[in-house]
Amino acid sequence: MTKKSFLLAIAPLFILTLLVGCGPKVIKTDVVTGTIKVDGEPTGGVNVYFVPTTPEGSNGYAKTDDSGHYELQTLLGAANAGTTPGVYKVKFDYQIAVPDGTMEENGQTIEKFKSVSKLDPKWNDQETSGVEVEVKAGVANVFDFEITSK
Repeated sequence: MTKKSFLLAIAPLFILTLLVGCGPKVIKTDVVTGTIKVDGEPTGGVNVYFVPTTPEGSNGYAKTDDSGHYELQTLLGAANAGTTPGVYKVKFDYQIAVPDGTMEENGQTIEKFKSVSKLDPKWNDQETSGVEVEVKAGVANVFDFEITSK
């Protein structure tokens, strides 16, 4: 194989490598953190969603740790790096598993569970939660929330 034919043979692989790059592009985000309290107590396992009010925004999501602390992230951003600047409506979800009878499986009785929301239903929708925040570029965006159970 000549040098020219070798280069022609590998050229498509080189071009494909350039087109693919090193993976998806990560968008620039600003850090968003805070604490969520349910009925006045910091609560773990609460999901918080930031829903953009403009097309430029990027949906953000986090789940609180045992101390009620969260670090927001967005699908196209780095882990726990927040979201893009803009105005967001916020909604919350907090589900727990409760016993729901038993079932037989392979000769054994197994307890079944179902998921039950622990929050007032108004918190599960960004339109009824009444919570709106503005994520700003280049600053510490700390948003603490107090929400209520049923």
